[in-house]
Amino acid sequence: MQLNDSVGSQDRAYADAESDLKEIVMGLHWDPPQDGVTADPGDLDALCVLFDGQRRVLEVIHPAHPRNADGSVIHTGDSRTGASAWDDERIFVFLEALPKAVSAITFVVASATGRAFGEVRGASSHVSDHVTEREWVRLELTALDRHTLHCVATLHRGPTGWKISADAQTVNGELMAELLSLIRSGKSRGR
Repeated sequence: MQLNDSVGSQDRAYADAESDLKEIVMGLHWDPPQDGVTADPGDLDALCVLFDGQRRVLEVIHPAHPRNADGSVIHTGDSRTGASAWDDERIFVFLEALPKAVSAITFVVASATGRAFGEVRGASSHVSDHVTEREWVRLELTALDRHTLHCVATLHRGPTGWKISADAQTVNGELMAELLSLIRSGKSRGR
């Protein structure tokens, strides 16, 4: 089943049974400013929030805290220019290796400089199966206009495996504000 949200027709999420998922990659890409444009380049950051069964935050993986304690979630590092031909930042999640306490994972994109997504050329994000390269979620962030933080997708652990949702309301406003503060201050959070 294909789900579309109101952001745009190119944005998509698939909600059919993903019980066979083992490795997920969240990719984030944006383009540097055009030649001759003096505006500061956008600086976007990919984050991964791990939740327990009561929706309490267990850990946040981001450029300043690039891996969780057991290495089942790995951030590839901070890009500040958007100059990569492919993804500028990636987060790999090895679902079978996650601690049993993790019941949900939310992927978030944040503007480290506070520039709105609509001002960052070519800003997009995807969540894909790392093994098959099947794209489960794709979001054109530039279409989000004045937003500076957005939940791209959430994975929920179920009895038969993991399910993906592109519901942008999975993280409450208080946590969103904390994530923005975390990215902009450069402090790490986690155990």
